[in-house]
Amino acid sequence: MANNSQRIIRILLLVSLFFVQIKVSLGQSDNSENSENFSQESAVAKTQQFMVVTSDRRASAAAYKILDDGGSAADAAIAAQLVLGLTEPHASGLGGGAFVLYYDKNKKKLITLDARETAPQSADENLFRDSTGQIMDFSIARSSGKSVGIPGTPALLGKLHNEYGKLSMSELIRPARELALNGFVLSNDLKKSISRNKKNLMNSDYTNDYFLDTNFIKNPHYAESLDSLAKHGYESFYRNPMSTNIILTVNANGGDIKQNDFDSYKVIRRDPVCDDFFEYKVCSMGEPSSGAITMLQILKIFEYSPTWHTYIEASKLAFADRNYYIADSDFVDTPGRKLLADEYIKNRYQQIGNEILHNPSHGLVGMRYQNNTNGLGPEERGTTHISIVDMEGNILSMTSTIESSFGSKLMSNGYLLNNELTDFSFLAYDKNRSVANRVQAGKRPRSSMTPTIVFKKSDGSPVLVLGSAGGSRIIGHVTQRLIDVLYYKSTLKDAIYAAHLLSQGNVIESESITNVTRSLERKGHKIEVKNLLSALNGIHFDDSNVIVGVSDPRREGLAIGR
Repeated sequence: MANNSQRIIRILLLVSLFFVQIKVSLGQSDNSENSENFSQESAVAKTQQFMVVTSDRRASAAAYKILDDGGSAADAAIAAQLVLGLTEPHASGLGGGAFVLYYDKNKKKLITLDARETAPQSADENLFRDSTGQIMDFSIARSSGKSVGIPGTPALLGKLHNEYGKLSMSELIRPARELALNGFVLSNDLKKSISRNKKNLMNSDYTNDYFLDTNFIKNPHYAESLDSLAKHGYESFYRNPMSTNIILTVNANGGDIKQNDFDSYKVIRRDPVCDDFFEYKVCSMGEPSSGAITMLQILKIFEYSPTWHTYIEASKLAFADRNYYIADSDFVDTPGRKLLADEYIKNRYQQIGNEILHNPSHGLVGMRYQNNTNGLGPEERGTTHISIVDMEGNILSMTSTIESSFGSKLMSNGYLLNNELTDFSFLAYDKNRSVANRVQAGKRPRSSMTPTIVFKKSDGSPVLVLGSAGGSRIIGHVTQRLIDVLYYKSTLKDAIYAAHLLSQGNVIESESITNVTRSLERKGHKIEVKNLLSALNGIHFDDSNVIVGVSDPRREGLAIGR
């Protein structure tokens, strides 16, 4: 009876906390035209002390509580990510990887952390060939153990906590642990994702029993994993029994990973990739992400002639370079920042004229680099973004992922496992040249995740925190909003709520026909109207010291602050 009473009290406290946080957010939201639309009511918030924006209201509420209790941006991100792994399991979790930009306000220093998944030591260029030597069907490969890379998110959360955390890990796991034990109602986004992936989720008894034919989920195995992280540190993820369970699951489904793959995993601290854009300095994640280099190429070309035509053509040119050159630079000799050199950018801009570019090639950067034929891929739902600023002014921009929706569809220890290795090129050679993004043992596959922080050049003060989901389209989603806010001076809400506009090839993708698309069409561009996935979650610091948080209305997120 006592245990039941305690359980009821915990549930009531959890529910009251959720609605308190919603009320706070609603009180701080800017005026909305549709007061009955949740996204309009809670996706925008204004404050002056701290802010958190995620794609799930429960994750945002958990992070808010941590910040309100005196936790750091790192603490809040850990709490939010652990909740997201439970309530948004189709997008991210402990079985995936992430990139983080962290701005230390006191030291005025920006760092980037690479927690991208790695290929096991058994992997080689034949990973995605079947027994006959033929390239595997992509849909089969991505739902098999062959697609699973060694997860990096647990090691990242541990590093964030060790270097920037203020509260105990027991406090940080509490919101997710309570939800896991007491249960939670599925969001509409999760229910839709389950419906779209029902066939693949039925292939495993674990995922079938967990996800299907339910509107309410409990996950005691996830709670046990969280307890292990709290008691023994993030290292417990990479040791028996958790690592052993993952190995058994992956290898039973066609993979080949071993304990030494877990033993050798490391989060890599890398230099941020930054460049000027008008009066701002835009910073993001370098290789193995293609985000920073591709985005900054587009922005720097745009500066020469600030029009949407230039933006579209610059996108084509930048993606031609991305597809050819960019990969894990620890394994491949890539051009890196040479692709951002002023003279190179000028030469790329000079290829843009009144005639529409069709199938532009990569540029010449003075060396013979590896070829890569990968281009626009499928729209991905297996990614999310967190933007946070804490009371001390520290800033975190974190994009995390398990790749496609529900990752590999394989589950262990209460969480889904990624299928990131399908981000590698399935071809190792093209025209007798090695493909940059080919599979290699221990290598990290190329990513499009683009966590971003923008600063003023004049005094180094932060201006914007931004990131998104959307597969390779992430780069366009983020770049378009930077142009909207930094050049056209749109509000962050107007920018994020605007129809997507992007191109990686001969077709412009947009969510609707607008004055801009009509103008582009008159110039000869081909427009394709379609629904485009994103999870743009951003924070804007205006000139009056007001912090504005905006969550993408295409998801069910929450911006909340104090």
